[in-house]
Amino acid sequence: MNHTENAQVTEGIIQQVGEVEKSGEAGVMVSTPQGIVRARLAFSCLVQPACGDIVLLSRRETDCYVLSILERHSDAPVEMRVGRSLAIEVEGDASLRARGTAEFGGDSGAALKGDSVAVVGREVEISGERVNLIGKALHWFADSIDTTARMIRQVSDAFSLRARSHARQVEDMELVRVGHLDLRADKILNMNAEHAIVKSRELVKFDGKQIQVG
Repeated sequence: MNHTENAQVTEGIIQQVGEVEKSGEAGVMVSTPQGIVRARLAFSCLVQPACGDIVLLSRRETDCYVLSILERHSDAPVEMRVGRSLAIEVEGDASLRARGTAEFGGDSGAALKGDSVAVVGREVEISGERVNLIGKALHWFADSIDTTARMIRQVSDAFSLRARSHARQVEDMELVRVGHLDLRADKILNMNAEHAIVKSRELVKFDGKQIQVG
């Protein structure tokens, strides 16, 4: 068997270099000195070929495979595709950085697991139809918090709020039902309304040094 300029023969396997003419679901069309051949991606070739790529071919009888992509002259993005489940295990630390935008996702789900997980960014956005935060302790530190929701429901055994100043505005009606209600003000307690009703089933008591009515 004759050796061509860019072909190598080893035990019936021919390796040669070609240029990708077309790449799609049907396979890869590669131009070689012997003509255009149709090839499939080898199992180890994860990078998807693009038109104009210089690739290494392996031919044996009627089978032809693209072993690797040797060179790319175009600005086409590098696309890697695996046709089955993939697991990567690193004994040491692992780092993945992108100078542009990095996106992680899955059609059925995505998870970040670790003894300590940190999400750091100048702007962090979490959006979803349903968001659940579950933990034994939650610490929230922020200069300002803006919350907009159609409905908020809070359930807790104990709820404590401490602030330098607190303002609340309800446009329609506010309903408070408690077992015991204790309102204390160190200086002034001001209750103002167009109509005020104070009702008790047993006792109403006003206690003070001066009581003014009217």
